[in-house]
Amino acid sequence: MENGYVENGYISRNYMKMSSDDRRTFDRWLKANAIIALIFAAGVIAMAVAGYNSGGARDGAVAENTKTTPDVVASERRRLRAGVRNVQYKHE
Repeated sequence: MENGYVENGYISRNYMKMSSDDRRTFDRWLKANAIIALIFAAGVIAMAVAGYNSGGARDGAVAENTKTTPDVVASERRRLRAGVRNVQYKHE
């Protein structure tokens, strides 16, 4: 908005001074932005729920069922001889 209407808190006064066509256009723009924001918020919430449900006991079950192959054992021995520490983080 121009002439400092936004900075001075005169948005509602400016809205009342608009013609009915401008109000209708502004209302449509506002509703469209509200719908886009709602879709975005739903997406963020869905990703948070999916991330929360993706970890946990299932990862532990997969780790228990993996078999150690000779290649993995040899790789681990090379790392130990080279002095590289194997740091494993436990996700809880």
